[in-house]
Amino acid sequence: MSCAAPSLPRPWRWRGALSATLLALFYVLPWLRWDGRQALLLDLVSRRFDLFGWTLWPDDIGMLLGLLAVLAVGLALLTHLAGRVWCGHACPQTLWMRAFDGIAHVLAQGLPPRAATVATRLCWVLLSLWTGITFVGLFSPIHGLVGLPAASGWSGWKVFWVLFYAGATYGNAGFLREQVCHSLCPFARLQPLLTDPHTPRMLYDARRGEPRGARPAALGGVQSRGRGLLDPVTAQDYVFRAAHPLLAGPMPTFSADRLGDCTDCAACVAACPMQLDIRHGPQADCLACGACLEACAQQQHRAGFGAGLVRYCSPQVMAGQAPRWWRTRTTVLASLLAALLACGAWRLC
Repeated sequence: MSCAAPSLPRPWRWRGALSATLLALFYVLPWLRWDGRQALLLDLVSRRFDLFGWTLWPDDIGMLLGLLAVLAVGLALLTHLAGRVWCGHACPQTLWMRAFDGIAHVLAQGLPPRAATVATRLCWVLLSLWTGITFVGLFSPIHGLVGLPAASGWSGWKVFWVLFYAGATYGNAGFLREQVCHSLCPFARLQPLLTDPHTPRMLYDARRGEPRGARPAALGGVQSRGRGLLDPVTAQDYVFRAAHPLLAGPMPTFSADRLGDCTDCAACVAACPMQLDIRHGPQADCLACGACLEACAQQQHRAGFGAGLVRYCSPQVMAGQAPRWWRTRTTVLASLLAALLACGAWRLC
């Protein structure tokens, strides 16, 4: 009896389920009802904001601004403690890029190339239009937009905003893609101010992976063949040489038994939506989406070398130090968040 081949590891197998859940939540939100009204409706015409049974009027604008401040500080604290989890798993740009890529992948598997391209573009347009309708449905009753007769809820401005957000969705997720994160997103510029050496991020285990290079599959990893881990200085020297060949000169030639576990397959680079090479050190533009982590884990599994070389941890933990959860910035952000919540509770009392 033959045994089935072991399945490839999926360290962050929840990524796809989380993206689908968040997208489904966005599309469902305008349809939720609360006491006979739309549960979430920011009605600018009537100057009435309904938030799941909590109604805000123009003189309650301070509460709305306070809620936005709580969300902003909460996001800053989350980024400080857990890294760019918002960018990698919850940001609209990331979610719709992943949705567009999923559509393209599914259609490419079942259709000829030309038909797959046309069908992909059509599906992107339809998804973008529905996204525009859903977004406008948060500011105007959704039943007036898609109910019967549908035309009764439309006006020139609503048509404009639906087409505007549909075009923005199609352009950002289908064409601009990572350039939105590189050049347009303000949070990407603020993120370095919120992190420190104890904040988790995607890191490459250079001590085990270097020097990189192809080798026979049966040779085994550095632990099984007794080479062990390199010292940190030597490992970083190899990383620098690989990242800056013109400056550092050619890499020395190593025998197969002295190579590290990185086979230089570049699967991590191909999987990265930003096309970054995590092996060159911490990347400021890294979204921490986990794509490189999964790709490396699968390649290391195929080679029989054990766990992947990419880890989501802080530089201090990678260096062998204990994690430190409470720091000066943690105190400042947590205190600010507590003060905002206390002010909100006092206002509601």
